[in-house]
Amino acid sequence: MDHFSKALEHAQRDGTSVRDWVQPSRSAPSPAPAGEVTGRAVSLDPDWLRSEHILAGPGKEDPVVADKYRLLRTQLLQRMRPHGWKRLAVTSPGPRAGKTLTSINLAISTARNGHQRVVLIDADLRKPTVAEALGIEADAGLIDFLGGDSTLEDVALYVEEIPNLTVVPGRRLEGCDAKPELLGSERMQQLLDQVVWGVDPAMVIVDLPPVFVGDDVIRVGEYLDGVLMIVEEGSTDLEDLKRAAELVAKFNLIGTVLNKSMEKTRELGGYYYAYARAGE
Repeated sequence: MDHFSKALEHAQRDGTSVRDWVQPSRSAPSPAPAGEVTGRAVSLDPDWLRSEHILAGPGKEDPVVADKYRLLRTQLLQRMRPHGWKRLAVTSPGPRAGKTLTSINLAISTARNGHQRVVLIDADLRKPTVAEALGIEADAGLIDFLGGDSTLEDVALYVEEIPNLTVVPGRRLEGCDAKPELLGSERMQQLLDQVVWGVDPAMVIVDLPPVFVGDDVIRVGEYLDGVLMIVEEGSTDLEDLKRAAELVAKFNLIGTVLNKSMEKTRELGGYYYAYARAGE
């Protein structure tokens, strides 16, 4: 039995919360070179970002929340760098746990950290919301690339206010066929390889659908280096978390985030939004 399962069983036996979990890691294959990447520049509205609870810069964001994402960023980079890992999947057992918000804020926080480049890919083809949350319009997205209708340069968006951040939105039209099976295609692997070698980011963050929605996470998991699991306090229960862990058991579960926590700390003197923990 792995450490993750042991932690879950211990939590269930003692009646504790979903904060107690951990998963061992495994090595991941290295991609092949693929050339430089260019794209279109977009601008973000800080007032819109603030309304969406997205990190929007000084005076427009909660410094406590910003600190929590910096902590998560540092923990993840410290776990990924020794293995040469860059491609991180972000998912959750079920919907409305805050995985997309976490993906976006983690990407922004990492891109702000010195000269570290970050690529955020909206791979939730069933319900892509990254572009909408950022308040940007995209003429093409990941579904267009995977379908062979667009190149990476056609779908890559560079954020003017955060020069180190590149965004690949989900799909062009809300009513088009999502075709989630494309996430397991060679075209998806080519995209990830091209991003790693063409952009040379510190991290590629792939926002995936919830684990229980379908087999999307399992399809694309072999092309990624690790998984960050988002759970919501008061909503995600231990049994759902255990089932989600079993479904992604062959991939590296390298971190977790307890979202919408109402834990109170004396140091902060109030309530904070996210409790982050990147393994042990």
